[in-house]
Order: sequence, then C-alpha cells, then structure tokens
Amino acid sequence: MLLPHNRQANVLLVDDDEDVLESYCHLLRLSGYQPRATTSPHEALALLSQQWPGVVVSDIYMPAMNGMELLDQVLEIDGDLPVIMITGHGDIPLAVRAVKLGAFDFLEKPLNPQSLLDLLERACAQRSAIMTQRSEIRATVEDELIGTSPQLVAIRQQINQLAQTDKDLMLEGAPGSGRYTLAQLLHRISARKAHPFHLHDCTSACSLSEIQASLIKAEQGTLVLQSPARLTAECQSWLGNHLLEQERRGEKLLRTIALFEESPEALVEQQLLMPQLYYFLSQVRLKLPRLVERSCDIIPLFRHFLREGCKRIGKTVPAVDRAYLETLKRHQWPGNIRELRNVAELYAVGIIKLAGSERAIPGANAKEPLDDLVDEFERRVIEDTLFLFSGRVTEAASYLGIPRKKLYLRMKKHGLDKDQFKPGS
Repeated sequence: MLLPHNRQANVLLVDDDEDVLESYCHLLRLSGYQPRATTSPHEALALLSQQWPGVVVSDIYMPAMNGMELLDQVLEIDGDLPVIMITGHGDIPLAVRAVKLGAFDFLEKPLNPQSLLDLLERACAQRSAIMTQRSEIRATVEDELIGTSPQLVAIRQQINQLAQTDKDLMLEGAPGSGRYTLAQLLHRISARKAHPFHLHDCTSACSLSEIQASLIKAEQGTLVLQSPARLTAECQSWLGNHLLEQERRGEKLLRTIALFEESPEALVEQQLLMPQLYYFLSQVRLKLPRLVERSCDIIPLFRHFLREGCKRIGKTVPAVDRAYLETLKRHQWPGNIRELRNVAELYAVGIIKLAGSERAIPGANAKEPLDDLVDEFERRVIEDTLFLFSGRVTEAASYLGIPRKKLYLRMKKHGLDKDQFKPGS
C-alpha cells in the first residue's frame, strides 16, 4: 500500500548505478518519501550524523567502497541508524552476514517495489521512535541538570551519550555534589528504567552476603555502590570477578554505578580498592565539580530549589533581595548542591539562612511562628529522606548526618513510622 503523500521521511540511497537510483527515487517520491541519492559512499557518510532522522538503503557491491564497509562506518556514526542492504541473488550469505553485523534487513534484486516500501515503513518507524526517545532524554537531562557552566554542559553531553549505552561507570565528587541524583537520572533515562534502582551503602553493609543480597534486589535494574572501597577485600574480589564473568558470557543482569568521594586511583595505591573491581567499574568515568567551581550555576540552582520548595508547601515564590543573591555567590558552599538546596528550602518556609553564617532569621513576610516553620521543615526533610531510602532508618540517618537514635526520636516527635515509607505501603 502506498503511503500518504503528506508522509515525510528521509531516505539516503547509495548505488553506483545512476539508472537504478533514478528508479528508486521515482518510486519513493510517489510513495510520499523525500529521498536523496548518491553514487558515492563517501558522500553518503558525509551526510550522516547521530541527528540524521532517516534510513540508509545501500547496494552491497560498489567499486569505491563495498556495502559492508559502508555499513560498518554508518554504525560507527550511529549504531541505531537503520541500514537496508540490496544484494544480488548469489550474495545472500553476505547479506545475512550484514544483518548479523547490524544491518536492519536486506532485499534481493530484482527488487519487489512493495517489499521495499514495507521494509522502509518499518525502518522509518523504528528510526522515528529512536529520535523521539533521544529528544525526550535530552529534554529530561536539560531540565534536571541545571546550569550553564562549561563543566555542566560537558556532563550533559556525556549523560546524553550514556543514555544510549548500558556501560557501568564511576561517579566521582565531593559529598553533596549530586552523585546520587545523577545516578538516579541515569537509571530513569536508561533501558533499565522499569526495573529496580537499589543503593548499597558499602560503609554500613560490607559483607559478602549483604552485597549478594543487593545484587538480587537490583536484578535487571541498576545497582549503586556507595564507597565500594569500604567493602572487604574478599567481597571486592568476588564482586569484580562476578560482574566480569557475567559480561564475558553476555549475561549482564544489571548496571553498576559506583560513587566515590576520593580518587579511585589513590584508593588502589593505598590497597583499599582492589584492581580487578577498579578496572571493571572504570569503563566510564564522570567527575562532578564542587559547586564553587561552577559559580555561575549557583543562582539558577537556588531559584530552582526555591520554586520546588514553595510548590511543595503551597506557597507563592517570594522575591529574593539582590544583596542576598550576591551573598550566595560569595559563599564557598562546603556542602555543595545539598547545602544550597537546604538553604533554598529554608527560604521557602520563611527562614533566611545567611550564607556563611550559622544564624538563621525569619523572613520579613513570614506569618507563622519561627518554631512552627522549623518543625515543618524538619518534618518534610525527614519524610523526603525516608521516602528516598524506602524507610531504612540507618541509611536515612547516615544521609542526614545524624545518629540513628536521634533520627528515631525526631520521627517519634513528628508521628512518623518507618513502615509507611516502605514500597507498597
């Protein structure tokens, strides 16, 4: 069936026979496509990029470059770009090999016009879905990684590329720099997003049985290892061998993301991080800068967190004095993004925490008593943290930087029960 004339898709035709190209183009134009044809494989490659929205149709035998070589180079440009191979009757085994190497499909000469159109329709639909998905991922990354600093621009580019892979990776950065948040984002934009996202704190759970239990919980999803150098040597050795063996067999059951505060190389030199685990996890590395190193992002981030905080408590976003913004820019932010978020959330409930000072003063327009505002903020922070760790009090206390007993007392004060934050509750 011919496609409607308003249907537009790009098709790049590559063949050394100009008469063949002309007949292909005529058929495709009648069917609503907008083809581009060339006798030069090199010209074809120059036209392609990861952003190219169409499909490549190529003959296998050409004098300048055969179709197999062209296929290989096209897939280097974009492994998801559909390539349809055209072959003679005697070249079927070669065409089958091309499909195994990544071609979308192949057709045998003389071409059946309807077969070509049917195949193009499937290939174009696949390409369209991929481009839509990539666009959605870019939008998500842009929305969640806020800032215009060169460091953040580079990180966004890396994240967009990583979304198309399933590689394990290291995230390095100081506490509060956003490592855990970035790990969550990588999971949400990955092909594993429908499966579990599980955090394993190697500081509090460093035995082999505990890491094995976490592997089961994260199966088919993403396992985040916080401070893996804190695992026992036995556990690190077993984990490195286990993950490597899975990958060798082509049976990768999960993606592993390791969070480091210190240099992994320094940890290896100190014999705290086993080399086999280090080499497995270091397939991809991202280093998150301290907030003070991306100072131009401080104000956009503050305004973003302020809007979020106000939305959560149902308050109008207050005006922010220019002098206060200048104070924020001058602050060194030892707690990085986490500290900035806390300051913005305090501002949202009417408490102006002076950057660089331990003092806090009520906002000029605050109508509620200060103690009530502080209690409400404390309750929300505890609730958010318990939701984050699915009611696991030990991990929540570690994240908040307070003793476990103290957190239990604060939970009792606010009438919070850990069971209400567990999945399915």
